Amino acid sequence: MANCPNFHGLTKFNTSAKRYTCDICRTRISSYSEAYGCRSCDYDLCKKCYNEKNSKSKSGDSGKLQSLFAKQYADKEDPDIMSEAGMMKFFKDCGVNPESYETLVIAFHIKSTEMGIYDKNEFCKGFAESGCKDVKDIKKVIQDRVRAVQNNLPEYKRFYKWVFHHVKEDEKKKSIPTELAIQLWSLVLAKQKASMKLLDDWIAFCDANKSKDMQAISKDVWEQIFDFLLQTNSIDSYDDAGGAWPVAVDEFVEWMQEKKK
Repeated sequence: MANCPNFHGLTKFNTSAKRYTCDICRTRISSYSEAYGCRSCDYDLCKKCYNEKNSKSKSGDSGKLQSLFAKQYADKEDPDIMSEAGMMKFFKDCGVNPESYETLVIAFHIKSTEMGIYDKNEFCKGFAESGCKDVKDIKKVIQDRVRAVQNNLPEYKRFYKWVFHHVKEDEKKKSIPTELAIQLWSLVLAKQKASMKLLDDWIAFCDANKSKDMQAISKDVWEQIFDFLLQTNSIDSYDDAGGAWPVAVDEFVEWMQEKKK
């Protein structure tokens, strides 16, 4: 099925007076014409290329995926989920490092609802919709998705925001334990370390305060710390953004300043 580079899906729309360019054939799409696009990726297709891409797209096979899951990865006592050994085999088959954030990218791709669980229905539906019918297809889709997340900052941020909701034990909860957040930051932001100079200091600050005044991390802190760490290379360059940062960021800055004395 036709899709954008980051698998957001394409939405049908009619072009306005603004001229759009098809990202496949590179021709201008006429004003007030049918087109398909993804605004997150700034990716657009003309009607002809959209239809041609759909006609050439591989069809997934849910039946074959169910058989693959049952034979290779399913838990013997609960065949609707992957066993621990099945997960390790699956990661190896797909060229994924089981100790990296890539395992979460897989969950992100198949829209997994429970942390640490690969459900058979989610597995089959997610990979069938991606045109998969065997391990070779799945490996390609996963590797493409990992690259899409890794090399596209908006997509990386979208993935990062999703992680918070994915790991919550209860949908109604508005925070996650700081200990869990620390583990996730170390894992999920590892590839961003070069551009997040204060990441290790932030994690150290959270670790020092997790049993005191910072026992949980709210959605607001989780999301805004991503931007703060990208925008702030050192405490000396800290900008309080007119008080827009969460209180936790101000406390972190004070903690760093105290350490420098």
